[in-house]
This record gives sequence, C-alpha cells and structure tokens, in this order.
Amino acid sequence: MFTKTLEAAAFTALLPFAFGHAEPVRGGEIVARTPGGEFRGYGSTHRAPLEDVIWRFRPDGTVTSFSQLRRKYPSNGQFEEYSDAGTWRIEGDRLCVAFLSVHRDFSGCYAVDGRGGDHVRLGGPVQLEGTLGR
Repeated sequence: MFTKTLEAAAFTALLPFAFGHAEPVRGGEIVARTPGGEFRGYGSTHRAPLEDVIWRFRPDGTVTSFSQLRRKYPSNGQFEEYSDAGTWRIEGDRLCVAFLSVHRDFSGCYAVDGRGGDHVRLGGPVQLEGTLGR
C-alpha cells in the first residue's frame, strides 16, 4: 500500500511542473495548508537520485516523515523505506522542519514556491517538488 501511494504521489507531482510559473507562497497561506495537512513529493537526496517523501504535519507542531527509494540490482529493483519524526514551524515565509534521525538531511527551512493549486517546489536543504495541502 505504501509503495503504491508513493508511486502515485511521485507521478502526480511530476505533471504540473512541466508547465507554469512559480510564485512564492507567503507565510499565511503556508499556515493554512500545513496543520493537519501533508507534503507529498520527491527530490534528489544523498541516498538516491530520486527519493519519494511524505511529510504529515500535525496541528501540535509535530511531523512524521516517510520516504521510499528504489535500488537497482542486476535483475530487478528493490525498494527501501525510511521513516522519521520531528517538529515543524512557520518562520516568516518559510516552512521549517527538524527531524531526529534518518531524515536529518531534510532538516531546515524551505522557501515554498506555488506552481498552481496545491503543487509546490520546496527550496531548502534538499530541493523537493510535490503537493502541499490538506
């Protein structure tokens, strides 16, 4: 189930970025999208050139993170899954996250650029693209 969810999120997230212009998303709009919402997307990380991620933002300021990547082997691929927990906050016009273990490399503040609807690009410690909403 988790595998299919991440694959669908990555495919859905790729389509809107082929078109359109990005506009900065301001702090108030980030606040409206984040508590009780989630980010679903992908980016290049130290583990792989493409890692799918889901961040679930709770209203109490905590966040859970799930990610998946595919390792290629001679005859087939194998998925690796990671999860972590941490905190989130809004700092001005940036979304900030702090993870405790395997997703520490995602920790930091991200500028949020809107691409239309819920589609966003997060620019920070890792460049991510996907959807941010409830």
